[in-house]
Amino acid sequence: MVLGQGAGGDRTLEVDRVSEEAIRRALDAQAPFPHRLVSEESGISGPLDAGWLVVVDPVDGSLNAKRGLAPFCVSIAVADGPTMGDVRVGHVEDCLRPHIFSAVKGFGVIAAGEPGVAVEPERFESDLVEVILLEAGRPDRHHFRFHDLSAMGAVGRSQDMRIRQIGSLALALCYVATGVADILVAAVRSRSVDVAAGILILAEAGGGVATLAGGDVWDQPLDLEKRCAFVAWRAGLDGAEIVARARGLREALLHP
Repeated sequence: MVLGQGAGGDRTLEVDRVSEEAIRRALDAQAPFPHRLVSEESGISGPLDAGWLVVVDPVDGSLNAKRGLAPFCVSIAVADGPTMGDVRVGHVEDCLRPHIFSAVKGFGVIAAGEPGVAVEPERFESDLVEVILLEAGRPDRHHFRFHDLSAMGAVGRSQDMRIRQIGSLALALCYVATGVADILVAAVRSRSVDVAAGILILAEAGGGVATLAGGDVWDQPLDLEKRCAFVAWRAGLDGAEIVARARGLREALLHP
């Protein structure tokens, strides 16, 4: 059921409201310090002088949830400053499977996938590009040719590259971080609530991310504005080459 429009501009569904209320109750009961909450549904709230920001997307992939599609998840980031570079903790939890992805800045990925399964960075040594994730949003806002994406497969060895779209930016970033996918082309202007946790998890796993417009991802404010489209890649791939190719596609990927 659609309840209205959330602070981030998207439709608020009943599942969004219930999830946000559960997160608020947990924070009220357990948060060790005063904080400001940045949520896609209710907006920004809390004391102005709080030293911490909690950036939340209660249900990332809520259209999937509404229609009974997988996957969708909860994304939570904790920051001690106002920008993406200030995120200290990232946590993404799949709502349908027992998969949890968590990272602490400077300490690496502490959970990836099924509980108790260790992260294995050595599997990132290959330069094989086999799975590219695409987040392209609404078709009326893009005019790229599907064939244009083949340029991304030329970054490494690509014998049989495939494109997949899952409908959740947070989980897509986690899949790239853990090597489930190799590259994510996010041809949409995203909000920090969608990507703050996932980008930290990716970075702590040794992967990289860059905007298609040339700005610094880490300087982006933790607010509800839609920012630049971006490209992300797992550890073991040539980030400079990926960025060059992705930015070369920018005019084809983004609506003028």
